[in-house]
Amino acid sequence: MSGIKTIHREAMEQTDLALAARQHGDEVAALRYFRKAYELEVQAAAAYATRLDAEPTRSVLFRSAATLALDCKLLPEAEKLVCTALSGDPPDEIADELRDLLEEIYFERHLALRGIELQPDEIQMSIAGRAVGFGIAPTEAFLRRVENAETLLYRTAERQQGRPYRDRGRRDRGLAENLQLYMSVPRAASFAVTFRVGASQQLSLPGLSLGESVIDELVQCLELYTRSDDEHLRARIPDEAYYRNFVSLAQTIEPDGRNVELVGFTAVRGGSPKQVQLTHTAREALAFQDHGQARRPPKKIDERTVEVTGTLKMADSRKATDEIQIISPGKVRYTIVVPSGMMSDIVKPLWDNDVTVTGVQKGRKIHLIQIRAVEPD
Repeated sequence: MSGIKTIHREAMEQTDLALAARQHGDEVAALRYFRKAYELEVQAAAAYATRLDAEPTRSVLFRSAATLALDCKLLPEAEKLVCTALSGDPPDEIADELRDLLEEIYFERHLALRGIELQPDEIQMSIAGRAVGFGIAPTEAFLRRVENAETLLYRTAERQQGRPYRDRGRRDRGLAENLQLYMSVPRAASFAVTFRVGASQQLSLPGLSLGESVIDELVQCLELYTRSDDEHLRARIPDEAYYRNFVSLAQTIEPDGRNVELVGFTAVRGGSPKQVQLTHTAREALAFQDHGQARRPPKKIDERTVEVTGTLKMADSRKATDEIQIISPGKVRYTIVVPSGMMSDIVKPLWDNDVTVTGVQKGRKIHLIQIRAVEPD
């Protein structure tokens, strides 16, 4: 089987080239390398198609080939490869990974436009998961993501226009008039809606409408977020308040790992769909945010990361920094310092709700890193 090992090794080399090309933004080259890697890995997997006793090698090869087929957008082929792997006797851990991969393949199908023709200033958002049926989804889970996606689009527009981060107050009237969001009727594509970003008289950037430019920027930043590419995301969003706001909003849109398992966005550029999937759980996204803070000066000895749960109550914005209070079930009050970029869009919508706060303890106060609603059992 040395020949099969050689073919598999060549496939992995092509995969590395594809990932490097994608890292540099060359999707054409990335797709070419992925296609070559897929063809090689399918050849290697085929040699084990009838060898049901050759585990875990058999299932690993088919899983790898299916993943590469997904990278190439060859969805029927990817589905068949996963099913072939599951038809054998893969180890439990690999079988779970194959089922997760199958869900990703199905979600790619849900992201398909299903006859909907998106315009350059439109973007489709889809969600899928255990609680999401064909054209039906939990109201709270869906509406919260719609509202936060809208906020993310507005914040992206404000940043692109070079406006200072707005901690409080209404959106700029001129920008709001020229960046109106129109949402389509929810439809059965797992569960999907389309945002149209624009108005009759639009501000514009060279060569692009404002809506098209904002959607492009949002998709590119979300791609970096999903890859945990902190360095390049910070390069695109150098302002700390805007960066913190973007990551925090993305965390509220991404899957909760329970009712909603996948969230995706689709735009059309050059006649082809451009898609990005959010598949992080909140805890994984938090680790990504911590990674972004790792280059800052080391924490003091008396600082420690803590997590508290309680009801979000009083706020005080009279001081140099915004503060809130969390009252635990045991009636303990915790004072939370809220950094710029989080109060208006992240904290305020959770007012008077049960929340879990993660932050850094500094003396008697906790400096907020992440806040999230407590999900009902």
